[in-house]
Amino acid sequence: MPEIDPWGDVEVGDYSQKMQDFGIDPIEDVENKMPDNYLIRRGIIFGHRGLDKFLEAKEKGKDVAMMTGIMPSGVFHFGHKSVVDQILMYQEMDAQITITAADIEAYNTRDISLEKSRELVIEEYLKNYVALGLDLDKTDFYFQSEGGNNYHLRSKQFAKHLTQNEVEATYGSAAPGKITSALTQYSDILRPQFKENGGPKPVVVPVGVDQDPHIRLTREVARKYRDADYYKPASTYHKFMRGLQGGKMSSSDEKSYIALTDSPEDALMKIDQAKTGGRDTLKEHREKGAKIEEDMVFELLTFHLIRDDNELKQIREEYASGEMLSGELKQIAKEKLSEFLVEHQEKRKEAGPIVKQYLKER
Repeated sequence: MPEIDPWGDVEVGDYSQKMQDFGIDPIEDVENKMPDNYLIRRGIIFGHRGLDKFLEAKEKGKDVAMMTGIMPSGVFHFGHKSVVDQILMYQEMDAQITITAADIEAYNTRDISLEKSRELVIEEYLKNYVALGLDLDKTDFYFQSEGGNNYHLRSKQFAKHLTQNEVEATYGSAAPGKITSALTQYSDILRPQFKENGGPKPVVVPVGVDQDPHIRLTREVARKYRDADYYKPASTYHKFMRGLQGGKMSSSDEKSYIALTDSPEDALMKIDQAKTGGRDTLKEHREKGAKIEEDMVFELLTFHLIRDDNELKQIREEYASGEMLSGELKQIAKEKLSEFLVEHQEKRKEAGPIVKQYLKER
């Protein structure tokens, strides 16, 4: 089976091929049981593994949970926001929300100190999460390094249920740092099912395809573990938003992303510099229309800035026909982006004391 590295830089390429390679089911199979969410309607969430059992339990009024992690690798940007939008969707479904700050993984695989991880998690992630709508009082948030004895004990016990061949076949290597990080992640994913957190229940983990190796092996651990009757965790898969210049969005390349802490002036400048799908000449653009799939500004509108499907459809039709020019599309994005950042950054200021108090009391 073709594999991918969950710790490396990933160019996903053909999502349909990845679904076929890894046995991921199309989200359309369960879409009628999901909330009416733009991420699903627009195919941004495109696949799942085992979500039907999660949704069946929810329909029957049983406890369900959602788990995700924060990798403190840099600033929080629009490429990260889709995950928060999914957290909010499950929060509205009354799922138990669990969020881990992956400081041990960052230490082992990205050479980031625990102290730096904590700073990044608080300043770049938690404040933005709360500003976007996360209710910390209904969230089990923790740092991996502070997960508690039972949490770390189980991560060691889970090692019994994997073989070196399985690990090497899935990850490509069995390097100690990667094994430690992986076992800690299995404990993260199964944490909502621990006895102290209400016991076994269906759990869903929203991930990109690059994290699927962790999901597959956690499901294997859950199947084999005999000290508790864990459900195999479900997962959903979302597309990655591309960088403003095309290609991968990366926290190490400021031109590739817009941070939610960017000033409106800096953000609008990045829009001006973004790759578009406009043609080389006005005449050609009017005749052939824009190359929508190559336009990073339209992708930003689709992923984040326009929630009204009819409005987005009209813009797409006008741009694809050549009636709308790239400059006009950028102007729409600028107006919506500026409005969003001004409002969000005000909420972020209000979130600061909430996060500080939460961390003090937990």
